[in-house]
Amino acid sequence: PDATLGVCDGNMDSEGSPGTPILPSYTSHNGYLMPRGFPVDGFVSGLKYEAKPNDLFVATYPKCGTTWMQHIIWLILHDGEMLRPHEKLTELFPHLEEVGADIVSSRPPASGGYRLIKTHLPYHITPSHPRAKYVCVIRNPKDCVVSFYHHTAGFPKHYNFSNGSFDEYFRLFYEGQVDFGDYFSCVRSWLDRRNDPNILLLTYERLRSDTRAAVLEVATFLDPKLYPARLLENDGEILKKILLHSSIDSMKKDPLRWSSERKPEHTPFIRKGSLGQWDEQLRSEQAKLLDKRMRDVCSEEELRFLGDQY
Repeated sequence: PDATLGVCDGNMDSEGSPGTPILPSYTSHNGYLMPRGFPVDGFVSGLKYEAKPNDLFVATYPKCGTTWMQHIIWLILHDGEMLRPHEKLTELFPHLEEVGADIVSSRPPASGGYRLIKTHLPYHITPSHPRAKYVCVIRNPKDCVVSFYHHTAGFPKHYNFSNGSFDEYFRLFYEGQVDFGDYFSCVRSWLDRRNDPNILLLTYERLRSDTRAAVLEVATFLDPKLYPARLLENDGEILKKILLHSSIDSMKKDPLRWSSERKPEHTPFIRKGSLGQWDEQLRSEQAKLLDKRMRDVCSEEELRFLGDQY
């Protein structure tokens, strides 16, 4: 994507005209869609960022555990201590294609010497360095699309989609016409690199079903000689704090640590974090379409690696 800019304004009238579906509004960077209101310069400069050896990226498609993994990493690096009242994860772990290269570069390294960076970009346009580290989380598309729909409806200033239907959003998601592009292409791009030594690929489902083991795997990836032993000493005191503070119930408290303020009538930023509850919203034929796409883009071995939710 380059600097070519357009606005995909799905709803000149947020109520929509009779018979006209309400669509989300996006900013298009030469076809790559971003939330409306994200700084144009941030996206352009973010793509030009030159990765450094001490960079630590959390790389996910949206609504696949991004904030959760950012928080887990922050807790690992800071001995399980929570963010202080004035601290915001969005500032300490900035979103590259939202804020741009200058802001990311200006952030002082966190504990452990890492510069912390969040991205939703696919691998091929994510800034790369052989010594930088990348933690990628993949979530099954059925839960992802449901969560992404609620996210989009819950941020009217970015999407103007508060009254939009799930079926219309599902169509856009399936066609790759939502912000941050096509889910399947993004997942494919990171799966292709899962054996690279500087990339750790985890599934959201594993993170939820065995958080303790996943946290220790992340800690080992960050520094095998330092963090696993530190987390486990004194009967696992630090690990217990990490598991407590990174729980969904804990993260639902004081959501302004992770997100801008939402009106009470809108879906909260931390909603359910659930596994396999997509059938509360997806129709069976929609679920089958997503399952078939996964089988089309992934090998049998890759699907086994991802797990039975795929």
